[in-house]
Amino acid sequence: MTRTRMRLLQRACAAALLSAAVAPNASALYVEMLAIGDFVPTASGGCGADDRGSWPGMVQAWWDEMGARGHYKGPAGSQYRYVNGNMTLQRFCDPSFNANCLDAYPYADWGDATIIATHGWDAGDHWGGVMRYPWNGFCGVEAGGSSNQVRLGDSWTVFMHVSSCFSADDDNLDGIRHAMQDLATSSTRRAHQWDGFHGIMWISSGYNGNYRETAADGHSVSVAYSWVTNHHKNNSQGCEWYDPFNWFGTCQDQCPVAYSIGSSGADALTRLNNERYNFVYSDPTSNAAYAYMYYAGCNPVGETAFNP
Repeated sequence: MTRTRMRLLQRACAAALLSAAVAPNASALYVEMLAIGDFVPTASGGCGADDRGSWPGMVQAWWDEMGARGHYKGPAGSQYRYVNGNMTLQRFCDPSFNANCLDAYPYADWGDATIIATHGWDAGDHWGGVMRYPWNGFCGVEAGGSSNQVRLGDSWTVFMHVSSCFSADDDNLDGIRHAMQDLATSSTRRAHQWDGFHGIMWISSGYNGNYRETAADGHSVSVAYSWVTNHHKNNSQGCEWYDPFNWFGTCQDQCPVAYSIGSSGADALTRLNNERYNFVYSDPTSNAAYAYMYYAGCNPVGETAFNP
């Protein structure tokens, strides 16, 4: 099969200050969702974790809106929408990690724009996500930093959205960029953006609209700005769904973070502030620099206030 494929506050961190040319492209994207709402107990051969039945619907709201905007969701019943099932590390890891990894067939590195939903944890210098079943001895996926499991962009990924706790923690920002290229496969192709959360994020069908609006707004403002503004909640917003008076200490901020890479700080910031779903730049020429957008002082459950 052949086809044509394309590739508030901000800060930039760079190893060098160089400029890079970008060539915007407005072609339709291939969009994909990979979500777990029904986790399998360890006693039944699964990886455990609490069920969150509304989670797939949250990310599908984004996926459906992307389709309504003219992007390609694949034929009915295709693996462009994969929920529960045999969700394992194999669908996320790169063949450079293990020859049997299938991230490009057609899983985490297949969609131009992909969204993931699963429980997550801070794995030291990177994010870890819970899988539904073990594969090759692993019950989780780990991305960036010291982990070499995930290498996005050498196949197709441009925008990766991670609806998961700790998926963009302030102490892991430097490590995210290492999951966005695979020099063993390609010296020219890289992912552009990784969007996630600092600390605990919230799960409820009441947030479907935030994901839908992220897709809609990302066609008129930058994807980064759309992600951060649609998903930010302060401690007086949204808590009515589970802890309205903060009796259990769970009603704190939800802290979205948008993240881009580039060959320099200026390049990464340009991409962060301007790249849209319908205005996609050419691939970064390196991951030497990164930039991120966030709400200053955002203070979630499970982490201290955002302070990279």
